[in-house]
Amino acid sequence: MAKIAIIGYGKMGKEIEQILIRQNHSISAIIDNESDWEVKFADFLKSDVAIEFSTPESAIENFKRCFDNKIPLVTGTTGWYDRLPEVIKLCSKNCNAFIYGSNFSIGANLFFKINEFAAKLMNLQSQYEVSIEETHHVTKLDAPSGTAITTANLILRELKRKKGWELDSQNPDTISIKANRVENVPGTHSVHYASFADTLNIEHIAHNRSGLAMGAVNAALWLIQNKGVYDFKNIFHLVSQIQNN
Repeated sequence: MAKIAIIGYGKMGKEIEQILIRQNHSISAIIDNESDWEVKFADFLKSDVAIEFSTPESAIENFKRCFDNKIPLVTGTTGWYDRLPEVIKLCSKNCNAFIYGSNFSIGANLFFKINEFAAKLMNLQSQYEVSIEETHHVTKLDAPSGTAITTANLILRELKRKKGWELDSQNPDTISIKANRVENVPGTHSVHYASFADTLNIEHIAHNRSGLAMGAVNAALWLIQNKGVYDFKNIFHLVSQIQNN
């Protein structure tokens, strides 16, 4: 069984903790603030891998601590991707074992693939206007969500008539993303293709956080044996083959 550190002890951290206990893995350390880093650092160094779900403000420093100490890292934190080249360079230099992703749910990653394919088809259907809508719990700090941004970027690769995305856009050259924050919603993402005649909706609804947490745990177990730097959406089909309870 693996020794796994949990960095960030919010809703996702607690969900991951329960999965690790159920699977009989050893939790080497649970770190949620600077005081924890000081008190539990020696235990953290014994980890085979770390799973990080924190905040955009604290994520980069958490990454550096893992990389500097050659601890493989899986992160589901979003809102820091403007610094991705810097993070990848640092990881490749010091650790070379890192998985990042905007969503670790297998269903959400199938949603990404479906939207890639749909965008290719819509290149020939200019009568359809595309938009994205996401809804999350009120404690989610970044808007739009990382999943919505990933979806938009995948569509932009294929849909040649759009040049970018914007929150609540009125620009016909961009994809408009609407971000809703309401109580007790783990995450819902919808892509709408609307014409005068009809509307096509592609939707992923998370009923709880278990799918995201299980995907992150499986990614961590996979990373122990597969060094490298990976975007989860590119390897989810490999990670999903891990057997778990």
